[in-house]
Amino acid sequence: MITVSSIRSRVGAVVVAAAAVGALALVSAAPASAAEAGAWGTFTVAGSSKAYTGTMSLPGGFPETTFTSTSSAATTPSGVSTWQANVTPVGEVYGTSRGKPYLNQRPNANNAASPAVTTYTFASPTPASGWSFVVGDIDADAATITATDVNGDAVPVDALGFQGAYNYCDRAGGPSCDASKAHDLPTWDPARATLTGNATATDTEGASGWFSPSVPLETLTITYQWRSGFPVYQTWFATKTFAASGAVRVNGAAYGGAKLTIRDASGTAVATTTTAGDGTWSVPGLVSTSGYTVSVATPPQAAAADPITFDTLDADTPGLDFDFTIPPVEVTATIVTPSGEPAADTPIVITRDGDDAPTATTTTDADGGFTAELLPGQPYTIVVDGADDQPIEFTTPTTSGALARPLAQPAAPAPPAPPAPPVSGSPAPSPTPVIAGAADDPAELAMTGSAPQLPFAAGGLLLAAGVALMVAARVRTRRRP
Repeated sequence: MITVSSIRSRVGAVVVAAAAVGALALVSAAPASAAEAGAWGTFTVAGSSKAYTGTMSLPGGFPETTFTSTSSAATTPSGVSTWQANVTPVGEVYGTSRGKPYLNQRPNANNAASPAVTTYTFASPTPASGWSFVVGDIDADAATITATDVNGDAVPVDALGFQGAYNYCDRAGGPSCDASKAHDLPTWDPARATLTGNATATDTEGASGWFSPSVPLETLTITYQWRSGFPVYQTWFATKTFAASGAVRVNGAAYGGAKLTIRDASGTAVATTTTAGDGTWSVPGLVSTSGYTVSVATPPQAAAADPITFDTLDADTPGLDFDFTIPPVEVTATIVTPSGEPAADTPIVITRDGDDAPTATTTTDADGGFTAELLPGQPYTIVVDGADDQPIEFTTPTTSGALARPLAQPAAPAPPAPPAPPVSGSPAPSPTPVIAGAADDPAELAMTGSAPQLPFAAGGLLLAAGVALMVAARVRTRRRP
């Protein structure tokens, strides 16, 4: 689940592309700008041959996903040499997976009687639309796809949503593979729910097929069968997201600090957030699907608001606003200074906690009193005469009237203590030496006076060389006939 606080409050290759409705990530901001984005899953793998476990993670509130596998080998390559390009069918929807990891797997054993079974289990039901998986590099092998729904029943084959076969090699922006230009494609048999490689079970590269389930899934299983040679397959997951945004207002004014919860079609909470000081919230990335609801915690003394239903199928969804009406209460109170004297004729600023804008600005009377219309049962802060470091915090009553006790301004914070003077007779601390690191050039060492000075040493050498040249010249002169 995505949790975002307000600004002020301080996987042949199986490519699973999830454009499902995932968790709503709310952030405090103005209505979200166009935020369509594609993202690819990340993996962890643990265990050993024929007994692997792992996780797959996607942003946007896609359900947490774990898997088990009886593959003889399972690794997570980086995606630098093998990826889905933008021009592949899946890439046209979710963007390129270049540089993103994927799951690379082998059969349980190199014989037809030992398939590898990999089962993905979703922590909550997947969206009923908007996400996809692609099985690729299916050539000398085959992959049978099965799934269960939220009731644990087998999902009909047509609900697995086979979208077609393609080859991810030899494409603009794609990986350098399929040098033979075979353009191999697998074949989908709906009667057996199986994607099978070429008829001769020849090892090729890039043959893929992709699926977009049309019902929520509880599990997804890929049963991988050996046909010849030493085949492998890979698995990717991806998601497409859009933004959602809105505002909360009370009596027409911004209401900061309001807590919101977003739930998916299954009722699972996928995100929480609070409004910013200007009353706005936004979610930059929700998995693309329908059936979301957003609800807001009811402010004190307000009537509850119904949740708002929305989707993120094709675009961002702004305007998810909540408006409340709360009759204000008239609050009368007296402010006293830290010494207990009335804060007479003093300007004050009253702000509800969570809001950016002040609720009221006024001046106390001669007795330090004031009256203001405020929301009932709410926390407020008063700043007296600009003293931000001495705020008065209080909670308003639920009915109009005077506060039983004066509001006391706290004392100003004590200034920091000055540094202690050196103890008499103690030697002054020595300057900290500058020490070069082990990798530093010796020529860059600081001059400390304890080592020969390089410039002077060089000058001495030059002077000695000059004297030697002069002596040599005189000797040659004397020897001339």
